[in-house]
Amino acid sequence: MPELPEAETIRKGLNKTVKGKRIKEVTISLPNMVRRFSSKQDVVNRARGKTIANIKRRGKSLLFILDSSDILVFRLGMTGQMLWSYPQSPVSKDKHTHITIDFGGGESILFRDIRQFGEVYITRKESLEETLKMGVEPLNKNFTLKSLKQITSSSVKIKPLLMDQKRIAGIGNIYSDEILFEAGIHPFRPAYSFKEKELKKLHWAIGSILNEAIACGGDTIADYRNILGERGRYQNFHRVYQREGEPCHKCNTPIKRLKLSGRSCHFCPRCQK
Repeated sequence: MPELPEAETIRKGLNKTVKGKRIKEVTISLPNMVRRFSSKQDVVNRARGKTIANIKRRGKSLLFILDSSDILVFRLGMTGQMLWSYPQSPVSKDKHTHITIDFGGGESILFRDIRQFGEVYITRKESLEETLKMGVEPLNKNFTLKSLKQITSSSVKIKPLLMDQKRIAGIGNIYSDEILFEAGIHPFRPAYSFKEKELKKLHWAIGSILNEAIACGGDTIADYRNILGERGRYQNFHRVYQREGEPCHKCNTPIKRLKLSGRSCHFCPRCQK
C-alpha cells in the first residue's frame, strides 16, 4: 500500500508536470471511485476548467489545489497509481484506468487502481482538515519531541499507534516496521512505556526512515509506480520488512514475523527491546 514516501514521490512528480495546467475534462469511468462527500458529477463539474495551482500531500492523500475554493483529493488505497501521459510517452488506458484528468494536447493523468480501494472527492479548502481527520505530519516542523510524547501517552502498542492516521499521518505497515527497528523498539511495547532516550530515538528514526525512502523514490513491493511508471528502490534496503527468517543486518539473529492487530509485524527479537 502506498504510504507517505510513495505519495510524496508522486506529489513531486506531479508538481513538475501538471502544476499550472488547466483541466480540460475529468472522466470517471467507475463511479464507485467517488465514495464520500461528493458525487461523480460534482467532482467533474467543479474540477472542469480549473487550473491546478499546486499539489500538496496530507498523509497518504494527494491534494490538487485548484484556483477556486476547492481541493481535489486522491487517496491511492492499496494499488492506486497516478501515471503521466504525454505525446512523447503516451500511456495506454486499460480496464483498471478508472479516472482520467485531461489537459488537452495529448497530456493527461491516468488513475489506475486494480483492487479499487482508492478514491477521489472534492472539498472546500476550509473544510479539508475536518474532512481528512488526520494527525500530525511526521516530516512537518510541528512534529516535535513534545508532540510525540503526547501522542505516545497511551496504552496502545507502539506499532498500531504509529499506523493510526488520526495520530500520525502517512505511516503504514512497511515503515512502522522499519522505523521501530531503526529505533531499537519492540513493536509490542505499550506506547506509554518509553523513556526519554527511547522517545528521542523514535522521533529521529521516523524522520530518518521516511526521508531515506523518499530519496529512494518509494518502495515497490507490488503495484506502486511513480508518475512515469518507474519502480521505487527502497525495497532493496529493507532492514526487517518481509525478511522473515533472514539474518538481522546488525546481529545476524533471524528476523521474526508475528501478527499484531491483524497486520504482519517484522522485527529483530534481539535488537528491539
